[in-house]
This record gives sequence, structure tokens and C-alpha cells, in this order.
Amino acid sequence: MIEHHDTASTTVTPAALPALNSFTRAAFRWGGVMLPLIALGMLFASMYMAQMTLSSGFTIHLSLIAIVALANAALMCAMLRGQDALARPLALLHAVATGASAAYALLLLPLTVTGVASLACHGRAFPLLASLAPLAALSATLAARRLHDQRARLSGGAPLPRAWPAVLLALALIGALELPSVITRVGMRMAAGQAPATSANGIRLLRYLGIERIILRRCYDEHRESADLAAIVLGMDGATSMEDARAIYYRLTGTPFSAMPHPVGNAWLPWKIYDRERHSAVVGGRVAKLRLTASRIDGTIDARAALGSLEWTMLFHNDAEHVSEARARIIVPAGAVVTRVSLWDDVGEHTLPAAGGATAREAEFAEPDVRRAPVLVTTAGRDRIMLNLPNVPGERELTVRIAMSVPLVLNEPGLGYLQLPSFSEHNFGIAPDLRHAVTVQSDSALRGAPGMREEAGDPLAFAVRGEVAEPLPGMGAAIIGALRTPAETHAWSPDPSTPGGAIVQVIGQQAARIPRRVALVIDGSAALAAQREQLARAATSFPGNLELGVIVAGGQAPHVFLHDTSDSLASVRHLQDIAFEGGHDNSAALLMAWEWAGASSDGAVVWIHGPQPLMPGSADALLQHYRQRPKQVRMYGLEAVTGPNVLWEKMDGIAALASVPRIASLHDDLVRLLTGWRPAAQQVVVERGRASAAQPAREQASAHLALLWAGERAAPLREHGAQATPAQAEELQGLDELLTDTWSAPPPALKTQAEKAEEAEKAEKAEEMAPSGEDGAISVGATWLMLAIALAVLGWRLRFHRRTPYPASPE
Repeated sequence: MIEHHDTASTTVTPAALPALNSFTRAAFRWGGVMLPLIALGMLFASMYMAQMTLSSGFTIHLSLIAIVALANAALMCAMLRGQDALARPLALLHAVATGASAAYALLLLPLTVTGVASLACHGRAFPLLASLAPLAALSATLAARRLHDQRARLSGGAPLPRAWPAVLLALALIGALELPSVITRVGMRMAAGQAPATSANGIRLLRYLGIERIILRRCYDEHRESADLAAIVLGMDGATSMEDARAIYYRLTGTPFSAMPHPVGNAWLPWKIYDRERHSAVVGGRVAKLRLTASRIDGTIDARAALGSLEWTMLFHNDAEHVSEARARIIVPAGAVVTRVSLWDDVGEHTLPAAGGATAREAEFAEPDVRRAPVLVTTAGRDRIMLNLPNVPGERELTVRIAMSVPLVLNEPGLGYLQLPSFSEHNFGIAPDLRHAVTVQSDSALRGAPGMREEAGDPLAFAVRGEVAEPLPGMGAAIIGALRTPAETHAWSPDPSTPGGAIVQVIGQQAARIPRRVALVIDGSAALAAQREQLARAATSFPGNLELGVIVAGGQAPHVFLHDTSDSLASVRHLQDIAFEGGHDNSAALLMAWEWAGASSDGAVVWIHGPQPLMPGSADALLQHYRQRPKQVRMYGLEAVTGPNVLWEKMDGIAALASVPRIASLHDDLVRLLTGWRPAAQQVVVERGRASAAQPAREQASAHLALLWAGERAAPLREHGAQATPAQAEELQGLDELLTDTWSAPPPALKTQAEKAEEAEKAEKAEEMAPSGEDGAISVGATWLMLAIALAVLGWRLRFHRRTPYPASPE
């Protein structure tokens, strides 16, 4: 018997999912979504207020913070809708958000500790609240993951992926972004330290692991900094001053920061452009939107008197809306004397003399803006001048012309050289395609530089014309040669200060003054690395009659390497082994060279160098040697790479200093200087002085001869400054009056095509409105006669109408 039992089917009821109460929703919404969004907004606002540029690395940080808010919002919405599992892309996105929030909470832990200390010590709660935001976001993110996993287990859904791989990935990504910045800032702080060993280690760290872009930004402005996490967390923003950063950049690269283009500016606040060197003797960094748009050099050469004149006309344009200042240091021909500076602006023409040296420049900068000269040209070392244009109006142009008298370089009696002026440092932009329009005329045949053509002159017989580019840092300016007759040795020009007097010049040859010891100081900076082979090749041509020592100004303590005439290859190897790296202060090496060369009765120092933008540490001791024994050691500066030279400017006024003209390559110029000290060597000597006797009319030269003499005489008098005697001050005043050339002429046409068309249109309108030639020829007397006749006729008509009434009109 089979028993049948009725069995009821049992159904499994799923457990209730944990509900999202109001407190949980508020915690997730504020901790996981709103706090990251608030932090994102605060970061954008802080960057805007601090004028920080948005770097690519910080963009990734902002994206990760946005991912935290987005992923938590998506997870919360899914749980509110009752979804058991997230889509695979959203699940991976939340894993990345978890890793990012964990990484930021870990990296910003030092700020949390600082916030707690600030609350305990000063009662400031805001730093603590700001530092707790990453921890709050991490807590909300982890709580949301845990709640979602519980709901997934109860409903049979898929849990979220593990978060620890994403945490490691986020830490690696953020570390890769921030580690170079941290190393750079730590290296800058070390390099700016006072201890020499720490400073050297900082430069070494920056050379291998630093970021040059960060240092260059600090060089231009210590407040406009690129935003990165290292500056915020480690508190390094502003740790290194702008001046220290500029010194570090030169020591690191061997290049002045001003030679590099301005880093990418602020796209949010493009109108806030700061020129911290305004109204100072420092050229400084490039000023945005200020540029040189046209340039012209006109000159004449009197080959018979071995002199000439140059006028350099420059057109500056300011594209900014505000006033900017243009500053530049200019290398002028050896022995040149600036005689006149002219400026054309909206007010009109301003003609001023050269203002002297650093003392005159400081006095001018001390004046109020309203009393400051519209243009200032002062000396800035031997054969260097500084140009200041304090007020280049916004969206306008200025034209400036510098006139100078120049002597020719006579390496031999039959050929003279004229080197054109060029910039050594400038704070305005120069377009790569800008060319200087050059025209030089003479009564004798000329040899133009490459790219210039020889033509017939007007009014003079010969001329060279062409367009030359601004020379590169390792090259000299363009050279123009002038053929002359060696027998023409005498020239004179009237002395304006003495009636019947004359300034006489005599060109002759005499035995060269051969020094007993020659110290060859070589700048070990990276700027001279390209000149290594030329220096080594020149060692084979060192004269055998000199006791010559080589001193390298590098990272190591300077020492003297004696050149052995019987083994010149040893000197070649020594020069080839120089480690040209970074940038170095050459003053210590020059001081050692002076002391070594000064041990003999007659010494010389040949300084082969690049830019020297740092304040020299041993300049005062070097100056003391030259002032106490001015004739014992002569110094010859051979500039291999052009650039700022603070040491050369500080030594302005030392009579024993001379700059070697750059006529050819560095090898040729150095060999030409040293071979001039071989036994029985002859050198060309030019002497100028006053004379009271009558001079032959055929030997009379232009007034530039008197200007050159006045410039040579005024240079040592200006160095006395406030200590000058009344007689010296009176003589200097007379020389300055002589140097002030009052002749003036309108500037050459340096106009754009649009401006030329506008001027032509105005001229046509003026011509149409102008009276004809006959009307313009009427005299004043004839005008009054015609007016009297007109008044008489008018009076007769009035009298006639009074006697003869008008007839009545018909009704």
C-alpha cells in the first residue's frame, strides 16, 4: 500500500538589502562627491588668484579628483536605483577613484598634521578642514564600496574589483608626476645655500635630475609659478628667491636666463605682466609684446685719418596696452665715443648727450618719473653702453638714434677695420628674420662683410650696402675693411675750445711692448664648449719667448698650468680636457692670474670668456690690485660668446683694460694677439693731442677726430665723480659740451607699409587744401590794400541805399 503525502513547495525569500538612510546618503553625497568638487573649485580659484599656470602634471591631478567625485556619484545613484552590480567600466572607474583618494590622503598627510598643529596653537580651523578633505573622501569611498559589496553578496551580484592595484597605480602615477618637481625644488634650495659643499651638491643634483623649465619660471617671476603638488605639500613655493634662481640657472646651464625666451605665460591673466627691473641698471628678462621692428646703420669712413662715424637708428614697437621700458647693453666698436642720442615720440624730437657711466645712471634713476630723461645712454664697461627707454607707450612706436665717432682698428698701416655695433643683452624681442640695413661710405675702397655689396657711393666715391643679421652669441659682429695709404700718418681737426688750436693725430709704428709673463684665463663655462678645438689648436702657436700659464675658471680651485714650448702637445691635451659645463664666476681665476703675472716686472692677462651675469666674488680684491699698481699687469678681454658681463662693467675706468676686437674666428683673434708679442714685433700706435701751431690744410680731417680725443680725455675724469677738483669738473663740463653734437636730422624712413600709405594720403589731402603758388605769393601789404578797397565799396553801397529808397511793392 502506497501512501501519498502532499508536499508543499518551499520558496526562498531573499534577504532585505541594507537601506540607504538619510544619514548614509548625506555622508556619501558630501564626503565622496561634494568635498572633491569643492576641492576642485578651490584649486581653480587659488590658481586664478595666485596667477599660476596650469601645467600638464597638475591637469592630471585635477582629472583624478574629478574622477573621485564622478565615480562616487555613479555608485550612489546605482544603489539608490537598487542595481545589484555596476557596469564593468564604472566598476573600474571606482577602483581608480579609490586608489586616487587613498594616494592623496597618504601624500597630504603632512598637511593634516600641520592643520592639527595650527588648530592647537593658533585656533585656526581652516587648515585642518582643508587637510581633512582627502581623508573624508577616502572614508566615504571605502564605506560606499563596503555597502555595495554587502548588497551584491545578498543579491548575488558581482562585487567591485579590488582597490589595491589601483592604489599602487595611482601612487606610481602621482609619484612620476611630482618626483622631478620635488627633486628640482630640493636641488634649488640646496644650490642657494651658503655652504659651498651643499651648494655644489645642489647644482650636481639639478644637473642630472632637475627640470630646467621650473627654474626658468622662477627666474622671471617668483610669484607666477606653475602649480604642482610638491609646492603645496612641501611648502616650497617661494623658498628660492628670483635672484637666487637666476644665479642657479646660470651655474647650471652656463647661459643667462635673459637669453632664453619667456616661459609660457598665464592664459587667465594675460594683462598682468610685471617688469621687475624697470628703472634699474639690470636688463633683466624679456618683456612680453615689446620688440625691435626695424634697424638701420649709416656711417662714413675717413680712411686717411683712420676714423669714422656711425648712426644706429632703431624702431621699437610696444604691442601691450600699458607703457613698457626697453633696456639693452650694446657692444660698440673699440674706442668708440657716443656723441649724441636722439629720440622721436609724440611730443617731438629729444636730443641728448651720453650721460657718462654708472654714477650718472644711478643719479638719473633716483629722479622722479616726470623729471627722468626720455632716453638714457651710459657706459657699461670698456666698449659697452647701456640704452634705457623708460617710456615706450602702449600700442605705439618710438624711434631712437645713437650717433658715435669710431676709430678704425689698425693691425697694419694699410688696412683698417670697423666692427659694427651689436647687442650683448636686451629685454625686448628681435624677430629671427630682422635684418640691419647697413650703408657705409668712404673716399677710399671698402671691403664689405659677407652679404654686403660694394657699390658707388653718394656723395662719397665708395660704399658698401647690405642687410646683416644680428650676430649669434658665438660670433662677432659684421666687419668692414677700409684700404688706406700707409704714408698718411698725420691728421688734425680744429679744437672748438681753443681759438686757433687743433687736435692732432699721429699714426706710427713702434716696437711692441712685450710682457714677460702672460696668464691665459679660460672660462670653463658651458658656453665655450663649442670653442674647445679652436683653443686647443691655438696652443700650437703660442710664442716661445713668453712665460705663459693657463688658468681655467671652472668648478675646481684655479691653478696655473705652465706652457712648455718644447712640448706644445701637452698644452693641447690640457685644453682639450677642460670640462666645459655650467657657469662659473671668473673673478677668482683672474685674481690668481694677476698675482701670478704680477710677480714679474711686466705682466699681461688674456681673458677668454663667455657671459658673466653673476656678481663677482673677488672683484674688489682685483680692483684693489689695479688701483695700487695700475701699470704692472695689463688685461685683454677676448669675448668668445657675447652676453652680460657684470665683472667687466664693475672694472670700468681701469686704464689697463682693453677689449680685443673680434675680427675673425676665436683661434685667429687669439693667435693675432699673441703673435704681436713675438721678438721684434711692431705695432701700430695712434696718438691724439692738442697743438697750437698751424697745421697743413691737406691733412685736415672731420670733427670726429676732436670728438674721439674729447671722449678719451673725459673717460678718466668721469671716474673721479664727487672727488673731482673744481678744475677737473670744469674741464669735464667743457668736454661734455664738445661731445654734445647739436646737429639734428629727421630719422630715416623706418615705417610700415600701412603707415607709409596713411602718410601719403595725408600729404595728398594737404596738397589739395594748400593755396596755390600765386595766392601764396601775395604780400601782406597787398592783402591790406584789397581789404581797404572792399570796405570802401561796402560803405558806398550803404550810402547809396540810404539816399535811394526801395520802390513800394504793388498791392
